[in-house]
Amino acid sequence: MRGHKVRKGQACPFSIAHRCSIYLERPQHPCREFVCGWLVASSPLPDWMRPDQSSMIMLAANFFWQGLPVDVVVPVGEQPKKKALDWLTRFCAENRRLLVYQIRDEWFAFGPPAFQTDIADRLGRGETPWGA
Repeated sequence: MRGHKVRKGQACPFSIAHRCSIYLERPQHPCREFVCGWLVASSPLPDWMRPDQSSMIMLAANFFWQGLPVDVVVPVGEQPKKKALDWLTRFCAENRRLLVYQIRDEWFAFGPPAFQTDIADRLGRGETPWGA
């Protein structure tokens, strides 16, 4: 972005003191299109699930599978913190939500066996977990 490499799990070079230094001129993708699940006003995530504390970014209801919302978690760094992942799997189970999360370069699916198989099949075809 603007001649800088922006890598997954690394701070944006334009993030200064937890603020965007190019906010008014930020690009459409990914900045304007991205919605972090923790920042959404209706987010059920507790304060300690903030990305810099949980080592994860949650994309709430990123897609749907057989009518059920699927939350997607990408790590900030190598992997989400265990406490955060444990909380999220419990939350998803209690609220009939599905979860796809990444640890290092590997994707995992939390939900019924058919969902796990579908996600594994997508990945096997070279697709992202949420489809082509």
